Amino acid sequence: MVQSYAAWEKRLRELVESLVGPDSEPVRGHVLDFLRAGEYGLAIETLADWIGDLEEPAVVAPADRARVLDLAADFPEETRIRVRRALADPAGG
Repeated sequence: MVQSYAAWEKRLRELVESLVGPDSEPVRGHVLDFLRAGEYGLAIETLADWIGDLEEPAVVAPADRARVLDLAADFPEETRIRVRRALADPAGG
């Protein structure tokens, strides 16, 4: 990773806290558990999967989706692809 793990983790934690509401507490728990275990790729993929599975995709602003993509930028290509696919707009918009 280009940035330090601590700085990256802080950015992901802040993003999770701003996006994940009380009704999605298990998602927050999974992401934070992966962070504690040093499984950073699984943490970012879990967040992206959750966003991609939302019934109301508009709940997550395009800028926040871009933040997730930015956080995945330093990962291996397989992780970046999975994150991009999870965040893809199913309507193609």
